[in-house]
Amino acid sequence: MTEGITFADRYQSVLVPVIFEPWARELIGRADIQAGDHILDLACGTGVVTREVAKRTPSFGSLTAVDHSAEMLRVARSLVDEPGLNVEWVEADAAALPLADNRFDLAFCQQALQFFPDKLAALRELRRVLKPGGRAVFCVQKGLDVNPMLKAQAEALEAHVGADAAAAVRAICSLADGAEIQQLFEQAGFRTIDVTSVTLDLTHPDAMVFATGAMGGMHTGDKLSGLADEAVDGAVEAFLAGLGNCLDGRCLHFPHVSNVVVATA
Repeated sequence: MTEGITFADRYQSVLVPVIFEPWARELIGRADIQAGDHILDLACGTGVVTREVAKRTPSFGSLTAVDHSAEMLRVARSLVDEPGLNVEWVEADAAALPLADNRFDLAFCQQALQFFPDKLAALRELRRVLKPGGRAVFCVQKGLDVNPMLKAQAEALEAHVGADAAAAVRAICSLADGAEIQQLFEQAGFRTIDVTSVTLDLTHPDAMVFATGAMGGMHTGDKLSGLADEAVDGAVEAFLAGLGNCLDGRCLHFPHVSNVVVATA
């Protein structure tokens, strides 16, 4: 791993353009943002949804971005350079938001609900800070069986790094059941909950670059740090070999399948 490059930097440089920017656009397209909306980006990571909202909907009322990771927020702040864009960046746990009741018209959360230690508490907190009738738009990864890139990644890490590293990938797919997600939103008091399976066809022009970066910039941190060079090479080569039909010469093309949730507070 390159000295001085953190997992948050690698996550931003490799994963965000390929995976999280397309998903941010998908979620924003389903959100029906209204002029003056006060918007929350929950578990914002490096701020991709916040940046896409600012780019696509300049008439919003306010933007607040929350994440528990100071490192992710550092990268997010460094990337927001639009003149006059005022984002409130908040370091906080999703289950204990230091935000007022009934503050937001709309909330986004992409690929994070599965990682919340207390999912129900986090959704109840979200409902508290949403106005009555406010909307929540989430995406949550579906299982390894329909996500071949993640399956290849988990198997490569299992074989070349260890069970804990592979478990970090499987955790990305740990809330794959749409019915379970619907029940969580219902228990948190949301209504008119729609859970839909959505597939995005994603691509990267250099599979080797993506493979190295993906395992060094996961949600849960760098899984290759500290390994000898030959061990890193073995893990990356196994990842590429496991991609099968998703690998087209040098290029990577893969389906990325998630449950998209649109719910009303």
